[in-house]
Amino acid sequence: MNVPTRESWLAPFVRLALGLIALVLCGCAATCARAGDEVLQLEVVINEAPTNMIGEFVLRDGATLSRREELTSLGLRVPPSAPQTLDGLVILSAIPGVAVRLDRATQMLFLTIPQDLLTPHLLTAVGRPVPEAPLQSGTGITLNYDVSGAFGDHADTASGLFDLRAFSPWGVASTTFLAHAGLRPAGSAMDEAIRLDSTYVYSDFASQRRYRFGDFVSGGLSWTRPVRMGGAQVSQDFSMRPDLVTFPLPIVAGTAAAPSTVDVLVNGVQALSRPVPAGPFQAPQLPFVTGAGSVVMTVTNAVGQQVTTVLPFYSSARLLAPGLRTWSVEAGAVRRNWGLRSNDYGEAAASATYRAGLSSTLTVEAHAEGAPGLAMAGAGLAADLFDLAVADVAVAGGSGLGGNGASVSLGVERIAPVFSFGAAALFATPHFSDLAARNGDPVPERQISANLGLTLKRLGALGLSYTEIERRPLTALVGAVLPQTTTPGPQLPESGVANFTSARVLTANYSVQVGGVFLYATGFHDFARGGGGGATIGLTVRLGPRSSAAASVVANSGSVAYPQLQAQQSVVSIGDWGYQLYAAGGQPAHGFALGQYKAPWALVSGGVDSVGGHTTGRVDLQGALTIADNALFASNPIYDSFAVVDTGGVAGVDVQFENRDAGHTDARGRRLVPDLRAWDVNHLSIDPGDVPIDAQVPYTQLDVRPPDRSGVVVKFPIRKTRSALLVLIDESGHPLAVGSAATLQATGVSVSIGYDGQAFVENLSEQNRVVVQMPNDGRCVADFHYTPAPGEIPKIGPLTCRRSDR
Repeated sequence: MNVPTRESWLAPFVRLALGLIALVLCGCAATCARAGDEVLQLEVVINEAPTNMIGEFVLRDGATLSRREELTSLGLRVPPSAPQTLDGLVILSAIPGVAVRLDRATQMLFLTIPQDLLTPHLLTAVGRPVPEAPLQSGTGITLNYDVSGAFGDHADTASGLFDLRAFSPWGVASTTFLAHAGLRPAGSAMDEAIRLDSTYVYSDFASQRRYRFGDFVSGGLSWTRPVRMGGAQVSQDFSMRPDLVTFPLPIVAGTAAAPSTVDVLVNGVQALSRPVPAGPFQAPQLPFVTGAGSVVMTVTNAVGQQVTTVLPFYSSARLLAPGLRTWSVEAGAVRRNWGLRSNDYGEAAASATYRAGLSSTLTVEAHAEGAPGLAMAGAGLAADLFDLAVADVAVAGGSGLGGNGASVSLGVERIAPVFSFGAAALFATPHFSDLAARNGDPVPERQISANLGLTLKRLGALGLSYTEIERRPLTALVGAVLPQTTTPGPQLPESGVANFTSARVLTANYSVQVGGVFLYATGFHDFARGGGGGATIGLTVRLGPRSSAAASVVANSGSVAYPQLQAQQSVVSIGDWGYQLYAAGGQPAHGFALGQYKAPWALVSGGVDSVGGHTTGRVDLQGALTIADNALFASNPIYDSFAVVDTGGVAGVDVQFENRDAGHTDARGRRLVPDLRAWDVNHLSIDPGDVPIDAQVPYTQLDVRPPDRSGVVVKFPIRKTRSALLVLIDESGHPLAVGSAATLQATGVSVSIGYDGQAFVENLSEQNRVVVQMPNDGRCVADFHYTPAPGEIPKIGPLTCRRSDR
């Protein structure tokens, strides 16, 4: 029996360790050569075009090999089936269609590669690259308000719409409500407040999902009817990616036989012009618009030869890009009498919605919803019809308290610069029901719509539309399907939804612009209501950048035509004045005059309104109060995101948003900048010329990316430097030599002495000492007193620098 010695027991591990060391020495990122292999660093030429790149290759038994990663970096798309050796090297000559020639004298490798095996050269559209910025949110509270008061012959009233939200990096909690106070004509009090929506929303940017708790609108599709609910909702929401185009885009690609220039026009507008090397190229994302259009691509080589390709396309938001998925799932209680009652919730309900882009031409959809005694589900698809239009079809079925039912939805749409059209139809059986029907809005048994649009260039634009709807009276549902409420307040009408069961309306419109005058005419006819209809003919004249005037004549069935006159000037920027004037005949006559002023803290409006000889005065105030960065700000309404620019207490500094003036910092050194683009990169900057001369700021511009309905604090830390300009002389009264080094003893910071013995020093104390090292190895010392001068850099001296041996 042989017992292994200690050395023989360790031998396998020693060999393994030596092998690993050899692998490391050979290089994990480099090619490992076997005995007899020759490793070469070669300049690569592909299809007779220099790549200006050097690759690492192995010569083995007369064949040229390389790593797959190396070939990919050189622009070669190696097929998965390409032959390779046991040590992972690809044999170039074994790839179908690839030819290899090595020139040892020049150390160059010439490759002939089929175009389909080359990585396309990517072309970027015209425009500056989008800067990167981290997502950030501050913490604070914003209250938007719109309060108005009316006083006149009938009653004195006050009302307001309020939106209160608290934001932080952990989400946004908000509530909106209506308030009303006043006296009825008889003198009775009429005070009430109605809560609209209260919601907490957490947006997960990494997964593009939103989590809502509270009040929300359920997810839906073109063939479903969303409802208001209270509960919880989770959804995939790509609105957090404004840079992401969610609908399919046409692929612009080609091949250049030699180095060329590629010009691409989208609907006649240049989208890019870029040089390309020989080989395939591709523009991954161009600025397309939805609807029908064409792409013209022209490839021009060095001798001026051109090849032009025309690519028609049709883009629609009804389609999802391949691989994208959107969905929504919610559960809770159906909201009833929204805007009339604060807390009227009905039966429990749940719904789910799903969309998926299967290809660039096909998107599938599905939806399901349910409640006690109700279940509905359906599926549909939207498809691109040969780049001419988009069509969709959906089928749904389910059961309710009235029985089983089904519905079918069909539609087609084409949007084009000259001729556009669209048509949609929905048919439902008598017992088909959904959550909206359970909440008081019956499902139409037939709903048809169609529209045509024709652009006549200088001759104007013509439009025609038709809508037909047949709906069951609500009386057929009350008591049988709808849950009853015992809550005091408005009840469902016994004669249906405003007695509305059917309508067939044809509408036509025409408009044309002649110089600075815009002429228009519209008319409609309802075939289902005794032939009722009406028409309007008018014109609008532009008076200035913000002002216009209009005149029209309105006629309705059974009434005499009456004129309307209107003039207005809109308010856009802080400090703008505006007005609205309106007068109309008819029975009764109506007219009003309104003036507006956009102050830094609110939009103020006031005017009078006269109807049938009764005049009422009105005042209105729209603004926002915000608490952020430990301060209170009054501003115009903030509907989305905003920033608070903080300059560290320095007032009067000009702030710019996207290189446009956004105002100056206040006495506290802060400025609120509204209207930031949520989830997008926003550029903020300050004017360095407004920074005091005795202060420093480490940077003057920042890019920020806030979530929606949130604020972010942007700090530009301007600080006082306590600096001075010293004039140093020697004991004989001559300026110290240029190039001497002056060191502030308290901080140890050295500065060079310039002409006339001048040196700029910072971070001074009341008493200071500088030690000067002169070029001739001499040293001297100067002591001086410093008194700050706000807004100035004091000049101290001449200071005698006395020689010192230490």
